[in-house]
Amino acid sequence: MNDVIETYFSGYLDAVRAFGGEVTEMLGDGLLAIFEGPDLRASVEAAMNATDRIRTATAVLNRRRSRRHDPIALHIGLNAGQALTGVIRLRSRKGERWFYAANGPVTNIAARLCALANGGQALTTKAIADLVPGRCDFRRLGPQHLKNVARTVEVVDCNPKQLDPRP
Repeated sequence: MNDVIETYFSGYLDAVRAFGGEVTEMLGDGLLAIFEGPDLRASVEAAMNATDRIRTATAVLNRRRSRRHDPIALHIGLNAGQALTGVIRLRSRKGERWFYAANGPVTNIAARLCALANGGQALTTKAIADLVPGRCDFRRLGPQHLKNVARTVEVVDCNPKQLDPRP
């Protein structure tokens, strides 16, 4: 399984970095990428471009895969907004550990959207979709109650108009 994760996630890292993002966390078979910048619309565009590239890379790798594992199905949650970014230091009697992280409601909602997504979906919020009209074929899924999120979130499925065939 480690070989599968390394192969796919290496391609995802390339896709994220190609559009100015950085992978900040990896947990099991999931990862968190952030696209920092002063222009929210540009950051959303970069994240969506990386998402398209990740979808393409996954399709290529799934076609080339050995029969030792099932095809990988993506579950993507996209959100944007203010987050506390920087180094977090955890200290205990056993030592300390440093992390670069993005924290706040924006990352929590992205994680919940990811959990809500099914086989290949990239879910975002209506507010984010409204920032980039025409970027995707957006399909509204309606208001959703997300775990540990106080308000309902208007969820939108972002279907790519056309994927770049290059991984």
